[in-house]
Amino acid sequence: MTDIYLSVDVGGSQTKIIYQLAGSPKPNYLLMPPILEEISKTKLNNYMARLGWIGSPHPDQQLWVEWNSRVVVLGDFASSFDPQDRLGELKYENALWKVLGAIGLIVEMSKIKVSPKKTLKVELALLLPWNEYSDRKKFSEQLQKMLAGFQVRKMALKVSLERFLCRPEGGGLAAIRIKQQGIDWLRSQQLGVLMFGHRNTTALYFDRGQLKSGDSPLLGFSTMLDMVIEMTSGLDRERLAAAIFSARYAILDQLYDPTFPYTRRPNWVSSTFIKALASSKDPNLRDREIQDIDNAICVATTEYWDKLQRWMNRVLPSELDEVIIGGGAAYHVEPELETYFNCSPRIETKPNSSRYSYDSDKIRTSGYVRKENNKHFTPMIWGSGLTDTVQQTFKLEKKQFVLQCMSARLVDCFGLFDYLLSLEGS
Repeated sequence: MTDIYLSVDVGGSQTKIIYQLAGSPKPNYLLMPPILEEISKTKLNNYMARLGWIGSPHPDQQLWVEWNSRVVVLGDFASSFDPQDRLGELKYENALWKVLGAIGLIVEMSKIKVSPKKTLKVELALLLPWNEYSDRKKFSEQLQKMLAGFQVRKMALKVSLERFLCRPEGGGLAAIRIKQQGIDWLRSQQLGVLMFGHRNTTALYFDRGQLKSGDSPLLGFSTMLDMVIEMTSGLDRERLAAAIFSARYAILDQLYDPTFPYTRRPNWVSSTFIKALASSKDPNLRDREIQDIDNAICVATTEYWDKLQRWMNRVLPSELDEVIIGGGAAYHVEPELETYFNCSPRIETKPNSSRYSYDSDKIRTSGYVRKENNKHFTPMIWGSGLTDTVQQTFKLEKKQFVLQCMSARLVDCFGLFDYLLSLEGS
């Protein structure tokens, strides 16, 4: 009998983990910073000796994995060891250590009883970029070697991989949409999937049921952030990304105002979150710095979208029947996506299954209508319509920031997890 069912998305901004224990009625989720660093055992011991008895951090705040005389620190703990920027590295190699760390963390947090003689049984689903999908066999073979005997923190573990399922990023969204609509529907469609991540942007193209092509270049949101950083001073990716999304979510009711036939974008220069990025103390210099940041975001967004659009023109056919959109970074280019796919939000005057509701008699629904009559119209499906399910399953806080951002980040991983469980049932 399987002990842990596990789905992992090793994203560039966060490692997303959805898991369920045998006998548990529902899944749980974990989020970890993506950073990791390999260090020597001596360096780890010296650090712990200096720390002494001070504090009692949560396991995910002090997470490391040991295997074959190697030591890798993960997540928040890695930040204590001057980690390198690994956005350009292959995800699947780092994913090996993250999967081991996730299993150990789940065992410790869930208080699963383990012993040297007991072998845990795990079923794993993993999302990889399309351009690393061909490495799934190498990943599986290496993972099974490592699972045979490893240590997480001070806990020795042996794990048997009962089932391994790997799909390209966006595969979870596709799986849940196919489950909703059925195989016959898929075989009649030209379907696109777009996942906008921090490191990669992934496209999948299904032609009448067959996965025809895919691509996953390093065109994630970090590309846009780096453009802004190059045009300004004193900014870093983490602070800048947090400010951009906070500025956006603070005025969602204005951005999705149903009296406008399109999604709007914040006026960056007036946002308190963008203003907080400025470091100049002189009022005049500070105002100029805020203007420079505003201009940099606008210019970088235009250039970033130009790169995305030219790439999409190459990898997707011009007349899709439907496109599934996922990833938190997608919301930054939502206005451009509406234009690209000729979508105008469907506005209704009575309550319906809406994405956003307002005090007025008009509401913006989750659907779209054709924007220009003389152009092809491709309906966009955000998160395969699964974001509400994710929010309800994990009881995410009822704040606009959390509802939209967290659900969007988890939905691909959740879709693949749902598919993994369906295989167990069958």
